[in-house]
Amino acid sequence: MEVLQGIKAVKLFGWESRFMKNIAEQHDKQLKYSWVIFAWRTLLCIVGELMPVTVFVLILYMYTVVFGNKLTAEIAFTSLSVFDTVYYAILRVQHYFTNFTDISVSINRINTYLGSSHIQDLEERVASNTENMLGFECADLEWMSPEEKNNGNAESNTASSGANNTTTRVNSPVTEQTPLLSGESSSTPVSLAANVSSASLAKLDDVLPFSLKGIDVLFPIGGFSIVAGPTGSGKSSLLSALIGEMTLTRGSIMVPTLDSKIASAGGSKYKDIVDIANEGLALHDIAYVAQEPWLRNATIRENILFGETYEKERYEEVLRVCALKPDLRILPAGDETEIGERGVTLSGGQKQRLTLARAVYSRHRILLIDDCLSAVDAHTGKHILMECLLSSTKLMQGRTRVLITHHVPMCLPYADFMVMLNNGRVVLKGAPQELKTQGVLKSLLKELDSSSESADKGKSPADQADDKDKGKDIDNIDATAGKSVEKDMVQAVNDTKSEDEYTKERLQKMTEQQSVDPNTDLGVLQGILVEEEECGEGQVKFEVWTTFMDICGGSRYWALLMVTAIVAELFSTMKNYAIRLWVSSNDGNGSDNVASSLYFSMTMDGATDKMMHLSGISTDRVMPIKNSPTYWLSIYMFVSTLRAFWDIIQTYYVCYGGIRAERDIHKKLLQTVMHATPRFFDSTPVGRIVNRFSGDMNSIDQTTISNLMSWLSSFVTLAMTTVIIVSVIPIFAFPATVIVIAYASIAHYYLAMARELKRIQSASMSPVISAFSEMINGVTVIRTFGVKSHYIKEVLNRVSNSNRLRFMLMVGSQWLELRMYTISSAFTLICAVFVLFNASWVDAGLAGFLLTYATSFSSETFWAIHGYTSNEQNMSAVERVMQYLKIDQEAASESTPENKPSALWPKTGNVEIENLVAEYVPGVPVLHGISLSVCHGEKIGVVGRTGAGKSTMSLVLLRFIEASEGRIMLDGVDISTIGLEDLRRNITIIPQDPVLFNGTVRYNIDPFEEYPDELIWDALRRTHLTHEQNSQTTSASASIVEDANTDGNLALERMAGIFGSLDDEIKQNGQSLSLGQRQLVAMARALVRRSKLIIMDEATASVDFDTDERLQRTIRGYEFANSTLFCIAHRLHTIIDYDRVLVLDKGKVVEFDTPKNLLRKKDGVFRSMCEKTGEYEYLAATTNR
Repeated sequence: MEVLQGIKAVKLFGWESRFMKNIAEQHDKQLKYSWVIFAWRTLLCIVGELMPVTVFVLILYMYTVVFGNKLTAEIAFTSLSVFDTVYYAILRVQHYFTNFTDISVSINRINTYLGSSHIQDLEERVASNTENMLGFECADLEWMSPEEKNNGNAESNTASSGANNTTTRVNSPVTEQTPLLSGESSSTPVSLAANVSSASLAKLDDVLPFSLKGIDVLFPIGGFSIVAGPTGSGKSSLLSALIGEMTLTRGSIMVPTLDSKIASAGGSKYKDIVDIANEGLALHDIAYVAQEPWLRNATIRENILFGETYEKERYEEVLRVCALKPDLRILPAGDETEIGERGVTLSGGQKQRLTLARAVYSRHRILLIDDCLSAVDAHTGKHILMECLLSSTKLMQGRTRVLITHHVPMCLPYADFMVMLNNGRVVLKGAPQELKTQGVLKSLLKELDSSSESADKGKSPADQADDKDKGKDIDNIDATAGKSVEKDMVQAVNDTKSEDEYTKERLQKMTEQQSVDPNTDLGVLQGILVEEEECGEGQVKFEVWTTFMDICGGSRYWALLMVTAIVAELFSTMKNYAIRLWVSSNDGNGSDNVASSLYFSMTMDGATDKMMHLSGISTDRVMPIKNSPTYWLSIYMFVSTLRAFWDIIQTYYVCYGGIRAERDIHKKLLQTVMHATPRFFDSTPVGRIVNRFSGDMNSIDQTTISNLMSWLSSFVTLAMTTVIIVSVIPIFAFPATVIVIAYASIAHYYLAMARELKRIQSASMSPVISAFSEMINGVTVIRTFGVKSHYIKEVLNRVSNSNRLRFMLMVGSQWLELRMYTISSAFTLICAVFVLFNASWVDAGLAGFLLTYATSFSSETFWAIHGYTSNEQNMSAVERVMQYLKIDQEAASESTPENKPSALWPKTGNVEIENLVAEYVPGVPVLHGISLSVCHGEKIGVVGRTGAGKSTMSLVLLRFIEASEGRIMLDGVDISTIGLEDLRRNITIIPQDPVLFNGTVRYNIDPFEEYPDELIWDALRRTHLTHEQNSQTTSASASIVEDANTDGNLALERMAGIFGSLDDEIKQNGQSLSLGQRQLVAMARALVRRSKLIIMDEATASVDFDTDERLQRTIRGYEFANSTLFCIAHRLHTIIDYDRVLVLDKGKVVEFDTPKNLLRKKDGVFRSMCEKTGEYEYLAATTNR
């Protein structure tokens, strides 16, 4: 699951083969346990085989030897039938015991989960709130629950500020005291560096779970508040605490409540609230926008509505204020476009604005927004701020807005309240005007963002004129100034066209596209991303059967299995026939009747006589022994024991074939899926793929081969039974044929239904897994919006649908068994009547023998037919897996020998792009004829609005998307001739959405242990992720003490490095870290790789400006000095001093030159972008340095 969710990162780094190796190793461990399970089942099978035989022999011994009775046919064969029934009952007990063991393990795991600590109900944490207050009162909050602390889970080594999981961090050196500034007092703040005590330095290595301490903040109801602070300071945790995701250990949380009367007035929107309010609980009117967007696998419209009723006017206004209309114009089906799981088809900015639109469209009065401006360009960010968050229209009227942001200079003039955090503590709070009056705002903002002051001073003349009421620097901020919409906002953002008009335009384009290329996928043009799951129809193809049989071991394997089945049945026949001879000898008929001609009599009597002759023993002396009960009981027990131990051989071959098939199919399936095209993962839900690897593979491993063997045994038994009966009574060939035809006819009728039902049932588990996975990933948003019951109902409905299909299969099976058992009983009755009417030539022993085998014939015919229908159903799992073996594949992973690059390639990093055209959909280009040349070591900034093709170009460089025309040369080598893994291992990309895996720090930075620890530590230090004392080159204490006298914030950051060891654990997908910290880990990963070509896709969008600036210094420094760099960025100051800037628009190069030259172009696109940031003069001055 983890690899599938992070498959994009796995492919971009060329890790497919290595992860496949790791997965295969884990799968081999699982198969070893399969051998153990088979061994235990074999032991149970032997016990089950010998137990009734032993009891039967003991009873016959007591009856014949101890009590001296003669064994008659009615006693012998009646007993044999009874013990056959006991035998099958014992087999069922074994089956039930195995199932009970499996169920017990599952129940224990579920009980363990249900017995684990639960998240505190928000009601338990919220104080009585009759005054509609939002905030905290002297609150201490932790991610770790009290139960986890008691269980010793506090020994985790990682830290978190924005996560939903337990993490650890260095003890904050800020002493626990009242916040530096309170809303009610005007106390002078104390310098942060002054709080760095010697005691704190002595505890530098101590690690504790990250927590919020002494939070005493009240956000104004109906106002606009901002929360700021450096990366990892606890901003996201603050909002998480407000929505009930952290554990309150002291103080209180205050959140305005929504009682049942208000909820009832809201209609269906507040269904969850009504349900809970009726139970005496209150819910809270909050909408939450997470830093890492969570989206449903649905259309854009469905994601925005999120269960709300569609209101056209409100919906159109939300699209406008969230700047989504221009994006909808370029999507194939507008707001009806499916976005895939986690919004895979959208850019980071689009996903962020879509989640914002969901919150804005909702009726919730409180909006908690976590850094929604980080992934958008400057003018779009200002539009969102002015038109959405600060709008005075009905849409936002009276709504409380709390925004986490690093864009403090842009937002602060309009804020009613501000909170600044550092290391989980409030270091500043209050209204901006009040803080300005106290004279503390400028210094503390400078510690947060060293570039903020220069950015303000660098505003364009037009912006300076617009800001006269606010002043030119931070000392003159007026909280009420400038709340008008910026006049020069681009027309695209303020587009007033309705969605209906856009729909007409799209339909016209769709018609034109289909006329140009009739082969174009209509579903793609209509925005349909997720295709219906493929299901086979009709009879399972013979190819599926032969493929599975070949994988198991081919014809030799199945021939051996057939031999083992025949020998096993011979033992069973010899065992039963021994009883028949014993009975006949007691009747005085010896072996002179019809049965004496059969194979058993000749073999057993002849072999015995020959052995006696070779031993010099007279046969006359042993005749009494042959006719004694102990003689026949010994033969019966000996043959039964041989049969039991022969089962070991048979079971081994079954186990061998099953495990071999499971291993080979899993290997092929894994290879095919890992090398599938990106389109496959975009259009296929993870739950569907997981269902193939879990449900279908589990069926192949534990069911298919065993059922095939059972069916084969039944077929052999049926054949031998038929031969025996027909050889004795040839006339029985006619009723035998009739019963086989009757069984086959009923089975054919049943199979037509069961086969399709099984396919549908197998596919029905995919939506269950997908819905559950989606719900788990978005549980915070779901809880906050109050739609838990809707999602729980949806998952339960999908489970019910799957169970309903399973129940129908069971009912169908019972329908089949009822009819087959009826025919079987009728056939046995006919045989009994036949024996009665032919008693003159059928002795008692033969009669019992024939009746036993008549019963066996009908039973084995039933199981042979039933086994075939079961196997036909089970082969649907093989069929479903084979469908995945035919999915479209990427180009070859490894280069051909003639195109294999040298070990040192690329040496320089020169990039030549010639007439590059790329498209996601055939005939619909996204990049149009891009040509450019980049020299060794150049740093290229790539800018442009959402949808311009920036990320697409980076993906083409890695062949994640293949170029349809043109070529890309890297160090003179056409990358289209290089194997994908060879190419991607030599290029490093730092994506906007970093993917981390469950494991250690070392594993996430260097998953295959290719680099020394010293290099990893150096990378962590340069990305500010570790304590200075862990570096091999600096002394932590000396550095901190020195910095404490100059820059308190930097000292605190160095002391609060989040990793103390390379063995610190990181949760799955990095949930134990904030998004900004995850981006830093991805940066560290790039530093250790030291590739000659590096691509950064909004790699620092979620870190604070100060950290971003220091990272940029690292990028421009020694580490990347010899690397060619493409940096996609919305923060223009990030790339303003790069060697050149590439400006893209609608997939075309509109400008490509040095930043200085581009700013000289009065009507230039890049210059226009810089002017709209409000930092034009500063950016221009930077280019002149």
